[in-house]
Amino acid sequence: MKITTQRLEIHPMQQAEWRDILELFRDFSASPAVIYDFPLPTSEEKAREQVRIWAESGFFYSVCLRGESRVIGYLCFPGEQERDFGYLFHRQWHGKGYAQEAARAMIQELHEKNGICRFTAELALENEASRKLAERLDGKELTGLDFSPPLKALRDLRPGIFCSQ
Repeated sequence: MKITTQRLEIHPMQQAEWRDILELFRDFSASPAVIYDFPLPTSEEKAREQVRIWAESGFFYSVCLRGESRVIGYLCFPGEQERDFGYLFHRQWHGKGYAQEAARAMIQELHEKNGICRFTAELALENEASRKLAERLDGKELTGLDFSPPLKALRDLRPGIFCSQ
């Protein structure tokens, strides 16, 4: 499966892309946004293994600029009939609408080809960029939820779940 948008190409993550994805991991680890998520591996060995696991899962998708092979970000949609949405883009590509363009294309593809109708995103409510992206993807904040211990433990941030149907 390969999805092409006006500016992007999205395809299942491949083990051979581990160097590009390591660059994303290292960029994220040095960014202010690191407080909003769990740590990502920054060594070659651990990044290579993480990319292998993600590529084999079938839930991770690399995002490249159209006509280029360098990975500028990735999306993940784990789950079966309800998919959780996650993403990471290199800071060089922030603020250009790439995450929204890629996520919309993947959501449409998963809906049309697999009949997936419900998408959720667990995020720290303080993470304004992710919260706004969830809202632009027509996500509505779900309230009154009991959060799992891993999300509760995420640096004492207020967790939230956004859902689109």
